[in-house]
Amino acid sequence: MRSAHRERHERGSIAAEFAMAVPAVILVLLLVLGVGTHGAARVAVEDAARAAARELARGESPAFAEQVARTTAGKNAAVQVTSDGPYAHVTVTRPVELLGLVTLRAEHSAQARARVEHLPKDPRP
Repeated sequence: MRSAHRERHERGSIAAEFAMAVPAVILVLLLVLGVGTHGAARVAVEDAARAAARELARGESPAFAEQVARTTAGKNAAVQVTSDGPYAHVTVTRPVELLGLVTLRAEHSAQARARVEHLPKDPRP
């Protein structure tokens, strides 16, 4: 009889320990998801800046380079294209939010610079 009472008591303590551990596990999962989201956004912004600078270096128009950057970084990215002599500068900025118990906001920004090639037009018809 005594072992049955002890077994019921242990079942209750396991449930209580589990109930105490669940919020901590959820918090850790949210933290991992947040870090992953911010890391992925950072990589996307850097790739977008490089891709736009590469298009400018090939002689494409600034409008096309901006389109490439927005496609790579996301629609809510801000793209700035400037030129300085033979060099083109691209700056891509994107806000990142993580919704959970607390809203975390950050803004990632990346810059790329490339020398623009000015190739002569092909004289062939």
